[in-house]
Amino acid sequence: MGMRVRKVAVAFVALATLQGVSMLAKAGETDAAADWRLLGGGHDQQFHSSAAQIDQGNVGKLGLAWYVNMDAGDGLVGQPLIADGVIYQSGPPGRIYANDLKTGKSLWTFTPQTSYPANSSWTAYWASHVNRGLAMDGDNLYVGAYCNLLAVSRITHKLVWSVPSCDVTKMQGITGAPRVGGGKVFIGNASGDMGIDRGFLDAFDGRTGKHLWRFYTQPGDPSKPFESEIMAKAAKTWGTNYWKYTQGGTSPWDAITYDDKSNTVYFGTDGPAPWSPKDRAPDAGDELFTDSILAVDATTGEYKWHFQTVQHDGWNLAATMHIMLADLPSADGGSRRVVMTAPKNGFFYVLDAKTGQFISAKNYVPVNWTKGLDPKTGRAIPSDEGNYWDGRKGNVIPLPGDVGAHSWEPMAYDPKNHLVFIPASIVPVSMYPSKDSFGGVAADYYYGFRADAKLKTHGELIAWDPQTQTARWKADRPLPVNGGVLVTASGLVFEGTGDGKVQAFAAGSGKLLWTYDVGGCVLAAPTVVTVDGTEYLIIASGNGGASGMRGIPRLMNTLRSQGPARLLAFRLGGALRLPIAPPAAFPKPSLPKPADELAAARGGLVFSKNSCSACHGLNAVGPGASIIPDLRMMSAGTESAMHQIVIDGAFKQAGMPAFSDMTAQELSDLKVYIESQAWKGYAADQARRHGGVSDPVN
Repeated sequence: MGMRVRKVAVAFVALATLQGVSMLAKAGETDAAADWRLLGGGHDQQFHSSAAQIDQGNVGKLGLAWYVNMDAGDGLVGQPLIADGVIYQSGPPGRIYANDLKTGKSLWTFTPQTSYPANSSWTAYWASHVNRGLAMDGDNLYVGAYCNLLAVSRITHKLVWSVPSCDVTKMQGITGAPRVGGGKVFIGNASGDMGIDRGFLDAFDGRTGKHLWRFYTQPGDPSKPFESEIMAKAAKTWGTNYWKYTQGGTSPWDAITYDDKSNTVYFGTDGPAPWSPKDRAPDAGDELFTDSILAVDATTGEYKWHFQTVQHDGWNLAATMHIMLADLPSADGGSRRVVMTAPKNGFFYVLDAKTGQFISAKNYVPVNWTKGLDPKTGRAIPSDEGNYWDGRKGNVIPLPGDVGAHSWEPMAYDPKNHLVFIPASIVPVSMYPSKDSFGGVAADYYYGFRADAKLKTHGELIAWDPQTQTARWKADRPLPVNGGVLVTASGLVFEGTGDGKVQAFAAGSGKLLWTYDVGGCVLAAPTVVTVDGTEYLIIASGNGGASGMRGIPRLMNTLRSQGPARLLAFRLGGALRLPIAPPAAFPKPSLPKPADELAAARGGLVFSKNSCSACHGLNAVGPGASIIPDLRMMSAGTESAMHQIVIDGAFKQAGMPAFSDMTAQELSDLKVYIESQAWKGYAADQARRHGGVSDPVN
C-alpha cells in the first residue's frame, strides 16, 4: 500500500463537544529558540514549535546538512534533546550520546557501569534493550538503565547519582523516558505483562536522587495492609481471591506528563495480566487502576483522580500512551485545561485536567471490542465481538488487537489549525486462548497481510480535531508502526516512517510537501531548533531493537529500512548525499534442512512459551541492524553451544538470560525450529531476488 492522503468529511458525531471552535488554544511553551530541553518541547508535551523559517513554500529545498552513524546497536527511538548547541540522545542500556548540533561531531558518550545479577529476570534482560529517551533539567541529564535511574552531568559528563527504582530480580525493567518538573524526576517501569509484579510510579529529588514517593497502580496482597485507602477501594474491583490469579501488571511504562500550572503528574497504566480474563478472578470487576489515566500530586504522590479507558481488559489495550495538556476554548469565552490522549483502545479522549471529568471521545480507527462509550461517563459499553476467550469456535479478530491503535510514539498538537496529529496503527490480529502462549493468548499478528483479510494491516497519520472529535485528513502508510510527530508554527507536520522516510505535510490540508529517504526506520519524534539564524530538523533513526512492537519487526520496518542507528540534521540548502546500502542477501543456512516437521512445530511452541520472540522476533525473524542476533543465521558452532548459551547462561552479561528449566528435548526441538525458519527465510529471500512471490512474514 503506497502513501496517500485522504481528506475526511465531517461525518462523525462526537459523544460530547467543547464549544467555541473558532477560538485558538494557547500554544505550548516552546518557541523558535536554540534549545529543546524537555520531551515534547515543554511540560504540556504538545510537540509543537513556533519555528517558522522552514515553511510550506520552501520545505522542498530542505536537504541533509550532516549525518553520523551511532554506536547504538539497539537503535535510537527517543526524541533528541538540545541545549547550548549540543544534541543529547539516549539508547540501550542507558547510554547517553552528545553530538555537536552544527556538525554532528561526537563530543562524548556516557555508558553506565551496570551488570546483570545472576538472578536477573527475563523482563529485566528484555528491558535493557529498550530505551525511549532521556530527560534534562538544568545541568543534569536523567536516563533509565536496567532498573536504576541515573543522573549524569552534561557539563562534566560524569555520573552524579544512581538510585534503584525497580528490581531486576523481579519481572521489572525501565524502558520509558524519565520526566522532570518542580525539581523532581518521575519514572515508571515495565513488568512484561507477566502478572507477577505490580506497577508503580516513583518520584526522586532531581538534585540528590532522594526517593520522595511511590504510587502503586494496583492493589497488593489482600492479606497485608494496603498502602492507602484508595488501594483498599481498588482491591474491591479485582474479585474474590484475586491474588491467587494475578499479582502484577498495570505498569506505567511510558506516558508521564507534569503540569507546572497545577503541580500535578498525569500518567497512564498498562492492562491487567494475564491478558485473558479467564485466567484472572472469575468475579473480577473493573480491576483498577488498569488501562487508566491517573492524576497525582507531584509533591506528595497523593491520588487526585483517575479515568479508566477499558474495564476488565482482555486485549492488552494499555493507556500508557502519550498524554498531552492544552487549554481549549470553553463556552463562557474563557478556556478549559484538558488532558488529551489516544490509547491503544482506538478512542481519542478529552478530559478535564483538574477533575478528570469525561468531556468527549470518539474512535479514530475501527473498533469492535466495545459497542461505544456512554456519552456522559465515557465508560465502555460491553460487546462480545472481540472476546476470543468466550469459547466460540475459530479465531476471533478483536479491533484493535493487542498491538493497539496507537502505541508510545508521540502525537503533536497544532493550536493554529486546532488539530492533533496521531500516528495510528491498524493491525488486525487473529487471537484464541492458549496456555502455551505468552499472556495465555495465541495470536496471528500477520493476519492482516493475508489476501483474504477483511481489514489490511497498515498505518495512518491522522489529523484529528479534538473539539468535534472528527478526522480532518488521513495519510496512509504501508507499515503500521511509524514515528512520533512534530508540528511547527509554519504549518508543517513532520513524521518519520517504518519504511525509512521522513516526510513533511501541510498541517491544514494533509498535502505531502517533502520526502527524504534515510535508510532506517524512524520511531523517534523529530526535533526542531533555530541556531544562529538557521533552523535545523534533527532526526534519530534506527530499528529500536527489542522495542520493535513486542518483537514483530515486519510491522515496523522493511529489509531496506534496517539501516544503522543514525542522527541526521536537515536545513534549507543542505546538499549532502546519504549513502543507502541495498539489503544484504540472506545467507544460505550452514545447517542441513530439517526433515522432522513435528519437532519443528514443538520447537515453535518452546520459542513462544519462553517469549523468545520479544527479543529475537516473531517466527525467529530478527529485528535487523541490532546487537540481538538473528537466530536464523546461526552457525554450526553456535548451535553446538546452545546448551551453554540457553540453559547455562553463558551470555548472561551480554544480555541473554538463562532458561535453566528448559529440558534437553525442548532444546533439541528449539534447534530444529530455528533451522526450519532459517531455510524458510532463505527461500523467501531467493524468491524476492528472482521475482517470485515470497512469504511476507519471512
